[in-house]
Amino acid sequence: MATEDGTTTGESLRERWNPRIERFRRGWDRYTEHRMGTIGLVLLVIFSLWALFPSVFAPHTPEWTAYLGTEPGRLTGEQLNSLPHPPAFGDPFFAPLGTNAGGQGIATLVIYSAETALYIGFAAGLLSSLVGVPLGLISGYYGDTWIDETIQRIVDVMYGLPFLPLLIVLVAVNGITTTNIILGIAVTSWLNNCIVIRGETLSLKERSYVESAKVAGASDARVIFRHIMPNVLPIGFVFLAQDAALAIITQASLAYLGLADFTALSWGIMLQNIQTAGYVYTAPWWLIPPGLMITFVAAAFYFIGFSMEDVTNPQR
Repeated sequence: MATEDGTTTGESLRERWNPRIERFRRGWDRYTEHRMGTIGLVLLVIFSLWALFPSVFAPHTPEWTAYLGTEPGRLTGEQLNSLPHPPAFGDPFFAPLGTNAGGQGIATLVIYSAETALYIGFAAGLLSSLVGVPLGLISGYYGDTWIDETIQRIVDVMYGLPFLPLLIVLVAVNGITTTNIILGIAVTSWLNNCIVIRGETLSLKERSYVESAKVAGASDARVIFRHIMPNVLPIGFVFLAQDAALAIITQASLAYLGLADFTALSWGIMLQNIQTAGYVYTAPWWLIPPGLMITFVAAAFYFIGFSMEDVTNPQR
């Protein structure tokens, strides 16, 4: 189908999208130059595959127990005394990372817990950005007005409150569920987003294209969300990655303290269980894997965030 100037619809779409595709390609090339960012992306892909297809990677289902498999039954006294069992590779059962005190395979629990970690990380990071980025945009655009002062005083008050104790109170009051943990983390982690986005907006609103939009009669909402927001979104993505890492570490801390949804599998609950059972010093195959997974997934988000910061800031 040809347009009025003689070009086809396909050619028109290519002209519109080619510059954006080229910018994405240049950004991807710069990103892949950072070894940390590449490692972080690989780790995140692995954890994402675990979360999406746990049955493909896990040696058993979460219901599997040592000696019995998935069949209901009772363990003998000798079998109970052998738990938690160190890694076994077929004799008397297959558990490449050993078992916990209940006979569940550690490798299976580690893989199935990836879904909870990524869900909490992405959800809390996204909610934090949805609060911090708009407030930062509004605060920066209306700088030195009562709107800016109100938002910044709220930020000051929130910064004065201790993060983890406040989160513990919020979760304890509202109920210990995964949703409440996510909401509690989001409520207490949007501050850095707001402050950095505000500073960037204060600079961007003085640019000539923003002034031109105002002269053309654009409303404040259009100027903020159409002309300024696209330029601060890359910074928002950086903080989203960092907030996701913080959320995963925080959830693990809450789980270790006994403030987590014990109906969901998570690495923090695995650490809490080994502490409760008293095998911290005698069952390293139970202790080390969940701790390493928390470290790796948090590092993956931080690596991606740091690399994205270099890519989105051309002055660095």
